[in-house]
Amino acid sequence: MPNVNTLPRRFKIGATMIADPASSMTLKEVHELLAQQFPLIRHTQLFDSDARISECCQYLDYEFVLPPVKTNG
Repeated sequence: MPNVNTLPRRFKIGATMIADPASSMTLKEVHELLAQQFPLIRHTQLFDSDARISECCQYLDYEFVLPPVKTNG
C-alpha cells in the first residue's frame, strides 16, 4: 500500500499568511476558528478545491477573498 503524505495547509487573509492552527480539523472548522480572530472572513467561504500548491511545493495555500470595504459618501 503506497504511503500518501498530505501537505500542510496555510491560510492567506489579506497580506497575512497563517499556518494551519489545527491540522486535524476540517476546512470548515478551521474557517470558524479563524473567523473568531478575523471577523472579515465570516462572510467568505472556502472549498477544498480552492487550494493551491505553494511555490516551494511544501504547502497547500488557501486564500480568503475579502469583501470590498464600503464607505459612506
